[in-house]
Amino acid sequence: MSAIEMKMSLLQEVMSLDDNEQLIKKALASLRRLKEKARVKEMETDGYVEPTKEEILADIREGLKDLKDLREGKNVGHKFMDAREWLKTLD
Repeated sequence: MSAIEMKMSLLQEVMSLDDNEQLIKKALASLRRLKEKARVKEMETDGYVEPTKEEILADIREGLKDLKDLREGKNVGHKFMDAREWLKTLD
C-alpha cells in the first residue's frame, strides 16, 4: 500500500467516527502523540540533542552581555556585523 493510499484509508477511518466528539478527541490526541514520538525519534537518529532550558538561558545571557559590552565600546571580536555589511554578503 502506498503512502497516499494509507493516508486515504486513515481519512476514511476518521470520517467514519460519526459525531462522537469524545472519540474524535481521543483519536486526535493519539495521532498527535504518534507524530511527536516520530519527530523525537527522527531527531535522535540525526544526532540532534534538544538544548536544555538552562543552556538556552545561558546563551541568551551571553548574547545580552555581548550587546552590553558592544554598547560600552568594549571589543567583542567578530561577533557582530553592521546590518549593511551583512546585507552585502547576501548578494
